Order: sequence, then C-alpha cells, then structure tokens
Amino acid sequence: MSHGDRAQRPLSADRQALVAQAVPLAERLCDQFLRRTRARYVADDLRSAALQALHEAALGFDPARGVPFAVYAWRRIDGALSDTLRQESKHWRAAREDGYDAAEAVDDASDPLADGDAETTAHVDEMGNQVAAAAVLGLVGRALAAPGEEGERLRATYDRAIRAVEGALARLTEEERRVLLLHHVEGRTWQAIGDALGCSESTAKRRGTAARKRLAAALRADRERAQGGAPAPAQAVVSGANSG
Repeated sequence: MSHGDRAQRPLSADRQALVAQAVPLAERLCDQFLRRTRARYVADDLRSAALQALHEAALGFDPARGVPFAVYAWRRIDGALSDTLRQESKHWRAAREDGYDAAEAVDDASDPLADGDAETTAHVDEMGNQVAAAAVLGLVGRALAAPGEEGERLRATYDRAIRAVEGALARLTEEERRVLLLHHVEGRTWQAIGDALGCSESTAKRRGTAARKRLAAALRADRERAQGGAPAPAQAVVSGANSG
C-alpha cells in the first residue's frame, strides 16, 4: 500500500489528538530544514510532506512499544523531509551542471588594466547573468519534460521560472532559441548542434554564447519591467527545439 493510500485512511479521535499535538513539531522541523537549505521555494512541498508523514505516523503508532508519539513522529517526519529534498536535489545538481557548462563558455570582455570599477561590475554582472540563465533554462526544460505526477509537481513549483524563460525566449530569434534548447534542454553536444545547423562545433559554441547573452539580457529586462509593474509577455517556446 502506498503512502498516499494510507494518508487517506481516517484517524480515530485519539489519533487525531496525537496529530494535533504534534503539528508544532512538524512545523519546527520544516523550519529547520528550510533554514539549513534556504530552499524557500519548496516550503509548501516540505510542509505537505511533513503533514502526510505525521498522519502516517498516527496510523502506525503503537503505544505498547513504549516510544512517545513525539519521538516516533519526529523520525517519520524527518525521513519524509529528507526524501523530499533528496528528490529536489536531483534538479539542483542538473541546474548546477548547466551553470558550470555556461561558465566555461562565458564571454569575458573585461580589461583589468583599462576598466574602472563601474565597467568591472557591469562585466561581472553580465557573466553571472549568463551562467544563471543557462541554469534556469535547463531546470525549466527538465520540469516541462518530466512525466506524470512528478512533472505536474515540478511545473507547479517552477511556474514563475517557466513563464519568465518562455517570455525571454520569445524575444530571441528562431535560431537562437533552437541553439539554446538543443543544448540546455535536450542536452545535445556542440558537435551535434553544429551538424544540425550545418556549421562547425566552434561556430555552434559561439552562437550558443551569443544566444545566452541575449537570453540573460531578456530575462533581466523582464525582471526589471515586472518590478516596475508592467507584465512581461509570455509564449510557450521551451518545448519543440527541433521545430522549424
């Protein structure tokens, strides 16, 4: 029987009372996990997992074993929160790899001997935006491609990121979108992308770098526009990298 099936089973009045007494414990554990990981965007998922684990703990609790319910529930909740973050970390690792890949190809146009503080800051900001844009694009692509309930959960979790990336991609050229989607969403090598575009691997890389710059700039512009109160347009363009 799955955890989800067990969570639907009703509790007796005594076990409902146990759950009510342990809710503050579940909240404290969630807060501890969030403080350690700073993963605030999965706060709702963690609290849902904690409450489900608490319900399951009440179903399986046997007072004859001599273990206080708070201790028994703590173990169940801690395990459920760890499992939730472990599943989420798979996507974090993949996003970091996308960022590392972008960092290797980032275009550093700075001149340490000639640039002043303002120019240096602008160059660093631009390079950071390129790396972040690649990581977010890969994360969004995996969220949209994930099947079943896991896909639904990821798309709900990263809804804002998905809308932001789709809005930014909509303002790139067709080739720029295709290069980024082939590499950061489909995971194709630059050699394979060069073959698909009819150019060399090095040319494909250069096009990818230029497209990342444009995507990073579009994401930043949309963020600034949103902060100013004007909504950014969105268009579903993340899927279908081979279209056109």
